[in-house]
Amino acid sequence: MASAVRDTLNMALVVELEELGQVRRILMPTPLDPTTWQAELRTGSTSPFLQEATEDPVLKRRLVAALVSVTQDNDGQHRFLALADVLAGRPLEASKLLDESTAKSTGFELLYARPEDFRAAAPGPSVTSSDNLDIMALVQDEMAPKLGYVNYSVVPWLCLGKKQRVLLSDETTLKNYHIKEKILEYVSLVVNCHEEGCDHSKYRVGQSSPNRRPDVITEAVHTWFSGPSAEKNHQIQCAIWQHLEQGGSVAVHCLAGIHRAACIVACQFLFRYHVLGHTHVPHEVDDIYRKLKSVRPHVSPAYQRVFQEYEVYVKSMGRSSKSMI
Repeated sequence: MASAVRDTLNMALVVELEELGQVRRILMPTPLDPTTWQAELRTGSTSPFLQEATEDPVLKRRLVAALVSVTQDNDGQHRFLALADVLAGRPLEASKLLDESTAKSTGFELLYARPEDFRAAAPGPSVTSSDNLDIMALVQDEMAPKLGYVNYSVVPWLCLGKKQRVLLSDETTLKNYHIKEKILEYVSLVVNCHEEGCDHSKYRVGQSSPNRRPDVITEAVHTWFSGPSAEKNHQIQCAIWQHLEQGGSVAVHCLAGIHRAACIVACQFLFRYHVLGHTHVPHEVDDIYRKLKSVRPHVSPAYQRVFQEYEVYVKSMGRSSKSMI
């Protein structure tokens, strides 16, 4: 049975596009009513979306083969509308949105609409770690300048150094040839939270070591509702820590990087506190998600059962388990 659809269909949404012609963003005041949509141009002005898409043949060719996620089920899976339907004037209905597995099977470009205020707030006051590393400075610096269309967030409380960062990301950012964020070159592990398996060559990260591609872990976290997940989760948490200790960065993603991937990153806080004994790391669920939302505002605790199961698991292990990592 399909999960209930979240209420983002009643919110103003925005779709960020990579530079393509004159259109930079699609503004969707009423997501299921394309007559309200606006195209925001690189000049900063706006014009009706349907007019812009009709008059710009390059844009139209791209959009007819694109799907846009406009909402998510309660289990965090995306629901998509087809822009070809919009351009053809076909009515949009919530009940006819494509589920995630169907959308993936089309081979179309997948775009993600977010609430209009999705950009992160200021990172807040500096916090100095035990080795005098100003962790909040890692949120955005010369290695992570967030230039152009990028959709990843540094999770500073889990970073070990300038080249040893935990990144919470969407998938598109990690696959894009054109993104030149230096920190992505140091990614030695990618954790894919929405597929059981994938072609590892799709990732365009980890270029600092030309003779070695990043390791990839794939786990469809949305399937963990059907059975115990703690041991799988723990293997991921151990791998994240090992790669950081070995000098690399870790990118954790699902499709949009706000539900499944966020849950896995939240569990890394539990791992640090309960297994490694890092008492300075937040370990209460509300505090963890408050921290994540401060750097990635639309993170949501959609996988509480997975988080709670892992919390019980690591508490039962105790800190003596560090020698087993």
